Amino acid sequence: MRMLMATSPLLLGGCSLWQGCNVCTSLLSPTPPSPDEGRDDLGETQSQVSHTQQELSDQLLKDDRARSDYFDHDFPEDIFYTGEKLEMLTRLTHKFRGAQKHVGFGNFNLLGMDEFFQIADRASNVGALTAQEKLFLEELFYFDAKKYGFNGNKIFPGFTDAVKKSEAQKIPASGHYLKKGESLDIYNRLRKDVGESLILTSGFRAVAKQFHLFLEKGLESNGNISKASRSLAPPGYSFHGRGDFDVGKVGYGLKNFTQDFALTDEYKRLLDLGYINIRYTQSNLLGVRFEPWHIKVEV
Repeated sequence: MRMLMATSPLLLGGCSLWQGCNVCTSLLSPTPPSPDEGRDDLGETQSQVSHTQQELSDQLLKDDRARSDYFDHDFPEDIFYTGEKLEMLTRLTHKFRGAQKHVGFGNFNLLGMDEFFQIADRASNVGALTAQEKLFLEELFYFDAKKYGFNGNKIFPGFTDAVKKSEAQKIPASGHYLKKGESLDIYNRLRKDVGESLILTSGFRAVAKQFHLFLEKGLESNGNISKASRSLAPPGYSFHGRGDFDVGKVGYGLKNFTQDFALTDEYKRLLDLGYINIRYTQSNLLGVRFEPWHIKVEV
């Protein structure tokens, strides 16, 4: 197993601003936080799978992809936020929740970081970010995700890069947008070929939304941001910013963001169509769990 070197003064142990980040030395069974207001849209951050310690040990011995297969476990080399940095994570998570509530779920999907800061400055239910909070977010954005074990490509090079809202098409009754062009065309074709039981569960989204999802997952994982990166792309790395989208089955709820979706007739029809690719396949080497719901768009 490779060891992680502390290359960021803020994100790893020994930092000059906050102390408390460490490397876990045992496999733990995390306890998710109790539900909180404003988290009903975070299905893809909340699914978990239960495995025994023996299964995990056996898998570690024979498969380098064990972290992806057992994404819901803590591993010895995982990077944790503890102490003041965990408190920082908690405060910022609440501010992103407040901003989403202020602008509305759909609008929040397309928010860039500059817009997020402006909203925080004027919305009483959010509160302006301190200089330390902004620095925390910026260093998190530029931190090399490979040190979490995430091997995907960076999609947004810059912290304040934004999506073009003129390229977004609102999808009725979904609360989500799709990128015009190939993404929208594929989705419309899927709805025609698979049927109306297939729904859009997440679409075109910008950096602020990805921060929100990632911080929520980090909080749910008790500060384990490596675990967070096994469930969704870190800020700046999500292909949702380029045109990928998620689909699910009507009435399936949060199970649309678990491997159970691969058992549905809707997923089987997707595979039968032949023109659909899954971004994070079961055998992917990107350090991400299997996501049968995540449609890859070639753009």
